[in-house]
Amino acid sequence: MGSQILQPRGEAPFDLYPYTPAAAPGWAFLVLFAIAGVTHFVMMIPLRSWYFVPFILGCAGEAGGYYGRAWSHENIRNGSPYLIQLMLILASAPLLSATIYMTLGRFIRGLEAEDKAVIRPSWTTKIYVIIDIGSFVCQMAGSAMQSSGDAAGAKLGNNIVIGGLAFQLAAFVGFVTMTMVVHVRLNRDPTVISRRPQIKWRRNMYNLYAVSLMVFVRSAFRLVEFTEGPDGTIHKREIFLYVFDAALMFGVTVAMAALHPGFLLRTIRKDKSNALVSDGNDSYLLQGQSFKQID
Repeated sequence: MGSQILQPRGEAPFDLYPYTPAAAPGWAFLVLFAIAGVTHFVMMIPLRSWYFVPFILGCAGEAGGYYGRAWSHENIRNGSPYLIQLMLILASAPLLSATIYMTLGRFIRGLEAEDKAVIRPSWTTKIYVIIDIGSFVCQMAGSAMQSSGDAAGAKLGNNIVIGGLAFQLAAFVGFVTMTMVVHVRLNRDPTVISRRPQIKWRRNMYNLYAVSLMVFVRSAFRLVEFTEGPDGTIHKREIFLYVFDAALMFGVTVAMAALHPGFLLRTIRKDKSNALVSDGNDSYLLQGQSFKQID
């Protein structure tokens, strides 16, 4: 009976990385994304920004992904941490994006700028969240197929991931275009709410552009990486992942905390609730762009 080489359970018979992942940056970004997730969770409650739940899950996913990379430092043939980091780092960006998409609709409704939008805010949120779910599923499924060990399955999985990333990029172009249209129309024809000096909505719009750009660059980077394949320069240099993915996604979490949409929306709510003025013996309540008399 001939001898047989057995691989330990969970280990591949080949190197899963073209390098040994560095442990230090993996642990560092685990801590950074964990702090970001806790920060956004704490802010979500008083600001009543429940739509940040996907964002917080995205932070948790990023932290888990970089834990996988730190774990992979011990054995570059261990399939478990490789699969964890591949799936979670790829799939966390759509979760962060989902909250960015939902933010625009809330700004439009808060500023009473529904007539400035390309499509109804409720439809904007639904359409882009559906797109994001599709991108999420593609990247999760494609990542799982890549780690199957089957050459044909891995190639198909890579193509599915590429499709999900391309879809995400196209969605962001459309999203930024819609944001710019609302911004320009509000500047030309401001609503009563947007005219008020305490409603500093423009800086929040610029913040949406900034985080959208970061997600776009990250997605473009990953698209090029998967298009090049395992023999590409990007795949062989770990530094690119940390510069064009980890740092950019962490930048998104910082920007969304520093200029949290909840602050603007809370100011708008307070302004509307206090928008009572007196005119002789009559009281009026500000609604939209007109004054409605109340008893």
